[in-house]
Amino acid sequence: MAVVRPIRSVGFPQAFVVLSSLSLVTLCTACSKDDSSGAAESGASSGGASSGGSSGMSSGAASGASQGGAESGGASGSGTSGASGTSSSGGSAGSAGGGSGGSTSSGGAQATGGGATDAGPDVGGDAGADPCATALFCDDFESYPSGKAPTGHWKTSINMGSVSVVDTAHFGGSKSVQCSTQASSSTKTAYIRLDAAPVFPAPGNAYFGRMMTRLEAAPETSVHWTFVQSSGLIAGQNYHSVYRYGGQLPQTSGTTFLGTKLMANYDTPDNYSGTGPASDCWNHASAQVVPVAKWTCVEWQFDGPNDTLRFWLNGAAVDSLTVQGKGQGCVHQDKTFEWKAPNFDNLELGWESYQMDSARTLYVDDVVISTKRIGCPSPLP
Repeated sequence: MAVVRPIRSVGFPQAFVVLSSLSLVTLCTACSKDDSSGAAESGASSGGASSGGSSGMSSGAASGASQGGAESGGASGSGTSGASGTSSSGGSAGSAGGGSGGSTSSGGAQATGGGATDAGPDVGGDAGADPCATALFCDDFESYPSGKAPTGHWKTSINMGSVSVVDTAHFGGSKSVQCSTQASSSTKTAYIRLDAAPVFPAPGNAYFGRMMTRLEAAPETSVHWTFVQSSGLIAGQNYHSVYRYGGQLPQTSGTTFLGTKLMANYDTPDNYSGTGPASDCWNHASAQVVPVAKWTCVEWQFDGPNDTLRFWLNGAAVDSLTVQGKGQGCVHQDKTFEWKAPNFDNLELGWESYQMDSARTLYVDDVVISTKRIGCPSPLP
């Protein structure tokens, strides 16, 4: 079930209509469960991401290679129904996941100074504590019927994909959300989306998130993909920006594929329809690849006042994915281009990819949104 607080919709041009549900009821949610079982954008480059139309928009850019990234232009985007506009685009070791199913959030502690509190790179919340007790939102997906998309506070953004609650794979409890996309060279989207209270607008325009996720297989070629993104209008501007985490570049040892390297991505997607600057910026992890075929704890922080993104994997900070102000480069700007944060008004979780890719399936479970670091359930698989 779910514990929550507010969100608005992102006004991107709608290209695809999506499943949507808006029953704003008070829900209880568990932030983790007791057992574990379970079942982006640029093309090949020396390191770039290019969004040729992420969810919620379509791009008119022509596809073609660039020296920092290959732009996949003209890909159809997905939209979100039931809101004004369409969908956007787009901690370390501490065992903090405990929580019995159905615990209700007390409404979340707001950080002093207007932003979310950074618990630091080596702290993942109070060990053994229930993170839902102070979270803005928690959901373990146990309350939704199998075979359908989650409802309540959740909407979906779908293009060439599907989203449904399943009981065939789960981190804990008996259910999770399956996000699947088809094989295609176009943008493919299977997201669940929060875009209203109790999460948005985020207190102080900064928040932490955690999900348990399981990717069945990663692309073995250069394919930009996203599994976490948050967006909104930039203050004082008429265009949106997007903060994303996902991956792109294959990591190899000789001819052996080791995995897909993780990546932070920043984009200003309204430029594809002629508003605002083009950007599509990247920051690759030094070596960390996304785990596959096993449940993984993914945490992030989006800190608007400080234009900062942070990422943790299984409780450990991935420092090479921290971006403060600017990243390693951009497809359409020089590397000094500022990753100006939006006023975050939505969060999308699941799978989206932007170039030719095989069919993909990613599972999402035990989502927690808070104003402080959350940490991972203990023990991890």
